Amino acid sequence: MNQSDVVRIASLIYSQGLASRAGLAEQTNLAPSYVGTIVKDLQQKGLVAEGDRAPSPRGRRRVLLHINPGLGELVGIRIGRANIRVVVTDFLGKVRTLKKLHVDVSKGQEYVLDLVHQQVKPLIRHDGAVKGIGVGISGVIGRKRGTVLFWPKVQGWHDVPLKQIFEDCYGLPTVVEDSVRAMALAECRFGQGGAYRDFAYVTIGVGIGAAVFVNGNFYFGADGLAGELGHTTIDERGEMCSCGNRGCVEVYASGWAIIDNVRRALQQGVTSTLLRPPDRHDEHLTIESIVDAARQGDRLSQNVLSEAGTHLGTALGTFVNLFNPQSIILSGAVPQVAKTFFLKSLSQALRHRAFHRSVRNLIVVVSRLGGESGAIGAALLVAEQLLRKFCISNYSDGVRA
Repeated sequence: MNQSDVVRIASLIYSQGLASRAGLAEQTNLAPSYVGTIVKDLQQKGLVAEGDRAPSPRGRRRVLLHINPGLGELVGIRIGRANIRVVVTDFLGKVRTLKKLHVDVSKGQEYVLDLVHQQVKPLIRHDGAVKGIGVGISGVIGRKRGTVLFWPKVQGWHDVPLKQIFEDCYGLPTVVEDSVRAMALAECRFGQGGAYRDFAYVTIGVGIGAAVFVNGNFYFGADGLAGELGHTTIDERGEMCSCGNRGCVEVYASGWAIIDNVRRALQQGVTSTLLRPPDRHDEHLTIESIVDAARQGDRLSQNVLSEAGTHLGTALGTFVNLFNPQSIILSGAVPQVAKTFFLKSLSQALRHRAFHRSVRNLIVVVSRLGGESGAIGAALLVAEQLLRKFCISNYSDGVRA
């Protein structure tokens, strides 16, 4: 058997979750008998197992295959601007342990990583089954070296060799990825993304990011930096963005922008139920409090949320014209909390700005996964890498009879 064919078959089974021998033969254009031989050998080596049966066009129910979830446990980490989440999963991403803690990233890189290590070290020390670590972080990532190139709005995260730091500390294979891509992978495996081959996963929280899927695979771009939707210009003479450009959609439609726009309006004397009591500070302004006010009829909150939706819809219109996706899946605090006031204006602007034929069948939905999806997706990323290594180590001579 050819090593590359084995890796290809195993990777397809893993990425699809469940796959049949006949389906694998159709996708790879390999002979069904050859695919069957590869699958049998993978089963004998404990990498692949059989599951349920599925209906077949010919009437015979196909046996579905899946990767063995007991190949090892994985640690997945999501480092965000407000929270750190750490999970331990089986090899298929099923969560066994979940920890969440608040973080103040303004305290610096060493402080943040120390908090992470406090959570991870006990997990690895007491669990010899952990085979790898996946890290999703909200910075801009140099994927080849696993380096945080920089983190917009956060100081002290320039050229941080995160992959090397974790591998030196724990001696385990580590994958570092943009947190939005990690979340998008979890959406593919456990959410609504599995229904589409071409879609965009867009998260709107403190910032705005996107992961792009083309023909079922991530589109990374030449330098691995594709998906920076938040830094799409919608007003060339607009406000300055943290990236150094002007008029980026993140300045107008992110959670940070929504809160800042409400705060500035209040400071200018706009009437609102959000006017803070004398004994409270601006910390009471959150996406949740703004949405609550909007639900109670507060016009300022309603207008700011609606305008943010319009701005993001404008940016997405450009994206749809470029990529013509089947679906856009929205995640993050803003769309999940502010659906009523945010999505209506977003959809109107999107359908106004994009070609009619491009949006005619476009489906826009909000993710139903929780905040732990980024950590789960990070674990899945390292699993994919480990699976390839397992296959290569078992077929190291390239050809087996």
